[in-house]
Amino acid sequence: MTGRPAGQHEWEASFGRDANGRPVPPRRQQLILVDIVGSPGPAAAAHLEAALSALEERYPYGRDGFLATVGWGHTYWDRYTEHTGLINVPARMSRWEDPVLDTPHAIFHTASDHQDVLDDIHATLFGAGAHGQGEFLKVLEVRSGFVGEGLAAEALPQLDVPANSPLLLGFHSVHKGSQATEESITITEGPLTGGTTQHVSRIELDVDRWHAQNRDQQAALMFAPTVTAAQAEALSDDAPSDYEKYEQTVGEYGIVGHAQAAARARVNNVPVINRRDFATLDGGRPGTHFVALQRELRDFNNTRAIMNGADGPDYHRSVGARRRNGINAFFDVTHRATFGVPSRALRAYPFLRS
Repeated sequence: MTGRPAGQHEWEASFGRDANGRPVPPRRQQLILVDIVGSPGPAAAAHLEAALSALEERYPYGRDGFLATVGWGHTYWDRYTEHTGLINVPARMSRWEDPVLDTPHAIFHTASDHQDVLDDIHATLFGAGAHGQGEFLKVLEVRSGFVGEGLAAEALPQLDVPANSPLLLGFHSVHKGSQATEESITITEGPLTGGTTQHVSRIELDVDRWHAQNRDQQAALMFAPTVTAAQAEALSDDAPSDYEKYEQTVGEYGIVGHAQAAARARVNNVPVINRRDFATLDGGRPGTHFVALQRELRDFNNTRAIMNGADGPDYHRSVGARRRNGINAFFDVTHRATFGVPSRALRAYPFLRS
């Protein structure tokens, strides 16, 4: 397996760092949702592993080559293995959302600085060549996007997106201290030992209304009302948001900060999810493909529930479920799905029932 880490999800050692020390993930990313056709057995598993191994021989590990995970959905575990109930089904996460709850058998997450590499991976795995997987896997949907300095401004030239922003809302969302470590999200027992769980959402963003605000208004909603845009742009290790003073701050300013609300889900001030989200213009709709990795899916569920800031109205009458409440008024979740990401050694049809 060409010296790659034992965990498929172990990507961060290959990330770069920007001038402020923030992680720099691959600039181009893709999600390929697939269903199984036919009745895969050991030969199908060997064929998929051979294709993935061939790609790893072709390209180096990291941003200049590619990074990838193969995750398997609850429908796979329940139908094709003895491990029924291993992965929870996706669910609504707020009272105002009504997403499609996707049920693909598997998902391929690929990432590279080079779009042509991603195109070649897709063609290799799902084209007509020797490594094509069409006998057993059918592509349902491909979701594509980007994350990196200059790409958001290039994607939305009509809006005032800062040139150095990697994402469409104009701020860096991932700092070293705001991420769970890869070690902490790695499962230590059971079928997914050495792997992790994955929650994938498709989010549409109201970028026009968001960028109609000034930068300090954006920073207050994204981080906390005590954080200015200048402070936000200089953040490196973490996104301090005084989450211990959440009630006091909301009561004083009548604003819930997104990061401030979400940080309350930390355990001993340590985040429990590792974000791999990227921006998209799929279907002509600006948005985010939000990929979260965590040891247990309930870690994501708890973080998302707390992020909603549902208690914000208790501390100030100006705050509503979405009004003046983080970024709630500026996004809608349209799709959710859940997966188990096994170790690299088990990535091809893990634990197929004989």
